[in-house]
Amino acid sequence: MQLTTEQMDAVRSYRHTVRLAGCWGGCYEAACFIQHRFGWQRVDGVYALPDGRPIFLHSWNLMPDGSICDGTADQLGEGEDVACLPVDCGQSKRYREKFTLAHNPSVTPWLHGLPYVGISDRQFWDDAEEAKALEPGWWLADKHDYLSWFTKGIRQYPMFSQMRDGYCARSYEVSGLG
Repeated sequence: MQLTTEQMDAVRSYRHTVRLAGCWGGCYEAACFIQHRFGWQRVDGVYALPDGRPIFLHSWNLMPDGSICDGTADQLGEGEDVACLPVDCGQSKRYREKFTLAHNPSVTPWLHGLPYVGISDRQFWDDAEEAKALEPGWWLADKHDYLSWFTKGIRQYPMFSQMRDGYCARSYEVSGLG
């Protein structure tokens, strides 16, 4: 299932509005908008790498045919703007439930077989932060598009500057970010 031009424009416009209002990526807000406007169920979970490593807590929508609608896919740095991903698309498998100590593929029957790094998402992020391994775009082999998106956002949205400053305060390299 694909979005019409009018639907795409409405999602982009709302995404821009919430980022101007101070949201970072605006995924939760955009997914709430999409649910209200188009009736597609909002899902809150994690966007992960194919090997199971969690990238972000994330929100998206399920379309009537089971496809994923991600109104803030632009923030992932993987070439999408507003993404519509079919159920059988490999990319759609990267949208998943949040894994905790008590809810993960090793202990939860319906999650068996999903890529899993053996620790909760929170533990993964805590360990990676301690190792200073969560720099902007850490999940991308080529960070150019993501860093360009981030730099453009710094010029446009207040929260982007705050995020850059937060990276700097945590001793990450941010010289290329405005």
